[in-house]
Amino acid sequence: MSGVDYPKQLSLQVGPVSAVDLALYAAASGDHNPLHLDEAVASAAGFERPLVHGMLTMAYVARLFSGRFGPYGLRSLQTRFVGAASRGERLVLTAQLGGIEGECARYTVSARTEAGVDIVTGEAVVSLSAPPHVGAEVAEAEA
Repeated sequence: MSGVDYPKQLSLQVGPVSAVDLALYAAASGDHNPLHLDEAVASAAGFERPLVHGMLTMAYVARLFSGRFGPYGLRSLQTRFVGAASRGERLVLTAQLGGIEGECARYTVSARTEAGVDIVTGEAVVSLSAPPHVGAEVAEAEA
């Protein structure tokens, strides 16, 4: 693999994150914290609107990589939540190529609101080739 196979930068914009997005994520994840779903609870906690689930933001970061490298390309993702986004905001996700190690590439990732508020930082390792077990499962299924 050469560095040419890995883009220097990736970006993805999502949103605006809607109440339906938050409700669907809550149903899928089991995270029904009212801070993410209830206007009155969010207001009582000092926020203008309900907050986007941190793990939903992390899922959007994963989508940044799966959209480019496929469902098996993301090998690891480490994130740190450094801020919060509110319902109705657009999120801007970016990844910068940091280096190539063997068949894998390491990216520095960030997510921020369209207004520029940082919400996630981290690092991802991706690969252009499928993990070894994927081909074995396909071969077994075809046999």
